[in-house]
Amino acid sequence: MPTIHLPYGTSTAARTLACPGWLEKSQDIPPRPAGEAAITGSMHHMVMEVCGKENKVPEQCLGMMYSESGMTRTFTEDDLDLSEIGHRAINQLLDDLDIDEVMHEVFVELVPGVAGGTIDVLGLSEDRKTLLNADYKFGSVKVPVEGSSQHFLGLAAAKHDARTKDLFDEVERVVFAIIQPRAKGTVFLWETTPDQIDEFDTNFRAAMKKRDINSGSHCKYCPAEPYCEVKRAAVRGANLLGARALDELQAGADLMTEVENWVKSMHEEMYLQMCRGVPLKGWKIVDKRAVTKWTDAEGAEVMLKDKRIARRDITNPAKIRTPKQVADFLKKKGKSIDLSEFTVSESSGTTLAPEDDDRDAVLVSDVQGALVEMME
Repeated sequence: MPTIHLPYGTSTAARTLACPGWLEKSQDIPPRPAGEAAITGSMHHMVMEVCGKENKVPEQCLGMMYSESGMTRTFTEDDLDLSEIGHRAINQLLDDLDIDEVMHEVFVELVPGVAGGTIDVLGLSEDRKTLLNADYKFGSVKVPVEGSSQHFLGLAAAKHDARTKDLFDEVERVVFAIIQPRAKGTVFLWETTPDQIDEFDTNFRAAMKKRDINSGSHCKYCPAEPYCEVKRAAVRGANLLGARALDELQAGADLMTEVENWVKSMHEEMYLQMCRGVPLKGWKIVDKRAVTKWTDAEGAEVMLKDKRIARRDITNPAKIRTPKQVADFLKKKGKSIDLSEFTVSESSGTTLAPEDDDRDAVLVSDVQGALVEMME
């Protein structure tokens, strides 16, 4: 499984957006060799690629060897469980999303020779409206998928790369997936749109032209971190408080939970006494904001199906979305469909609010029940 490294890659996309100058700062610094954990993860990636491309199961890959940075790792029975979890997860996800066209380990370029990377699994649904970008992670620390810059850059590149750009012709829904066998839940999803990919594309191209250096969590794994004066200044600034000020700041930090608990207790007591009729200047009891809920979700699905609305467009991933999400989708598509006979809008109870809140004050008779609702 040869790996092609571009100056601006998918794995460093978040760092590029946060600190555009990192690449220039790293030019003369030799890359760090991959550690044992990284080698093991790459070996599992190799197994997933072989299974996907050759229609095999992980057990058929036993004995395969992965080599990198002078290290060789053999896929053994001790590794089998992790790859089998990943293999089952990707196949189930492909079925759930009705993915018909699948590509494994797809190398794509946003700017040839400069920016891009490899997508672990790129898939297109049978109706060509849903595009999947799935990434395998074999570490134990959960990797967030929401708004993933790695996924965004991979798809921005795929949308411009001649080998994959045709996949986007009819796409309306883009699904980011992280398959992480060591994390509870294994499969983590987030959805976006082709328009947001275009927006990311614009922002990323702009970042590549900048040379700003910024310190932050994105510094982790940056080759230049040990040599960066901006990082040094940030660390030095953290130590400028001195022992006494640091102790006082720590004392304040330790009080935060206590203060938050006190504020919560005050709200509950104020609410309780006002429910009993005790007036408190500047405060009132109001109904919580009404929330629209399904009264007949199955009926709504049937009705929407009759209106030729695809089920995959109103479910996430298997059950129907909230009435608001469905209504927003229909509005976006220019569909005027009344959902009112399948929904109800109601408040979940009452709560405490400032006097200038736009909601009308209400009287509460069930004090104990109301207090429970307010605390939820």
